[in-house]
Amino acid sequence: RLRSLGTIDLKNVWVANITAIQPLYLGGKITTGYQMAGLAEKLQSELRHTTEIEIETKVDETYWQVISLDSKERLLRQLVALLEQTVKNVDASIAAGVATRADGLAVRTKLSEAEVKLSQVQNGLQLSKMLLGDLCGIEDASAFSLADEGVLELALPAPSNDLPREDDLASAVERRSEVRSLRLVDSIYAKRVRLESADLLPKLYGFASYSATNPNSFNGPKKEFGGQYYLGVMLEVPISDLFSGSFKRRQAKADHRVKQLQLAEARSKITLQMKQALRTADDARRAYSTALKAVEMARENMRYAEVGYKEGVIPLLNYTMAQTAWMSAQDSLIDAQ
Repeated sequence: RLRSLGTIDLKNVWVANITAIQPLYLGGKITTGYQMAGLAEKLQSELRHTTEIEIETKVDETYWQVISLDSKERLLRQLVALLEQTVKNVDASIAAGVATRADGLAVRTKLSEAEVKLSQVQNGLQLSKMLLGDLCGIEDASAFSLADEGVLELALPAPSNDLPREDDLASAVERRSEVRSLRLVDSIYAKRVRLESADLLPKLYGFASYSATNPNSFNGPKKEFGGQYYLGVMLEVPISDLFSGSFKRRQAKADHRVKQLQLAEARSKITLQMKQALRTADDARRAYSTALKAVEMARENMRYAEVGYKEGVIPLLNYTMAQTAWMSAQDSLIDAQ
């Protein structure tokens, strides 16, 4: 019996251990990762805002395309009605012997051309309305009408002679959603460089551990659980990973440099785009003023040609040419608007 008391039962040995490790310093990796997560959320918001702007721009372009085609359809209807009346007048003149069949064929050719153009414009108008309805989530294109439909001459803002300064242009570029997104991407890649650099720094951990054994190692071979606590800190110093970590950091710096170049290129392109847009707007205002004068001249010319044709002092060819010139001037005015 005394011999059995001094013998340890190795077949029934139990060991339990639980350890908690708390990072105290990881080279700034935790803080940097948290900052990158915040920047990624802002980036997603900016990308969503960019998508919304693109959709709004597409809707705006399609809207004014519908207005333009609707105005051209009304214009062509007026021209077709005018040519139909001219055909009736020419037929009466042919019956009276004051016009030739060649004059009638010339007018009917102009009428056929106008009807073909009207059909093309109507088809384009229906397709544009279908596209606008699809962009706005409306299935039936005939279920809506636009506020500017039927307005041949729209009120335009007065031209401004004040040219934007370079500071204003630069601030406008920085407000663009594309530039804001690229700035956030640049910040994320800068944080990535810090994240890769953190792997090259020593890391400090705090830990707490509790272990228990049965038989109790603190009370001889007695079959009961006995345990102990451990508290301490641990320092991890990278040695063998220095080479691979340095390579990752250099790669992160190169990627960050690429994003910086992309941001600079985007700023340059958007600045050029804005300058071109300002010049295009200025040219459009001048073209609009010129088109207004051309319409007035074409309308007056057609009135004189109509009166002269009825009086018999102007040939039919000149009258139809005046009608075509009036339609062309009205078409140019719509495009300028």
